[in-house]
Amino acid sequence: MNVNEEIRSAVVEAQWIDRRRTWEDNLERLGPEVWRLGTIAVLEAAHAHPLLRQLYPYTSHCHVHFSSTTRFPYEVAVPFVIPLPDGRFRVVRRDPAGEVGEVATAGEAVALVAAHAPPGLRLATTGLPMDG
Repeated sequence: MNVNEEIRSAVVEAQWIDRRRTWEDNLERLGPEVWRLGTIAVLEAAHAHPLLRQLYPYTSHCHVHFSSTTRFPYEVAVPFVIPLPDGRFRVVRRDPAGEVGEVATAGEAVALVAAHAPPGLRLATTGLPMDG
């Protein structure tokens, strides 16, 4: 791993830690709603998955997204996960918009996201999507 890759890896790992800490704080402050627990479960399962762990995680409305860039506007190459109020998980593609599937566990959701990753997906870049 070269210096640039080490820096990118550190930036991505710091974001994984921050997302997890933020959602744990939310859980403590706002209570253990099913979708908050689901968001944390997805973050844990995705961080344990080697392919997804190299992407930059971000969350919005309890949804867990994965970017191949570390700066906004994020470049999303894989589906995202929506924790549902009944404890299940919906996996959705952004483009073209559409449901990939609905599963019972965070681990199954993460596996479904990884199964829809493009070939050759690599460590998130620190630039904007158009910086290539």
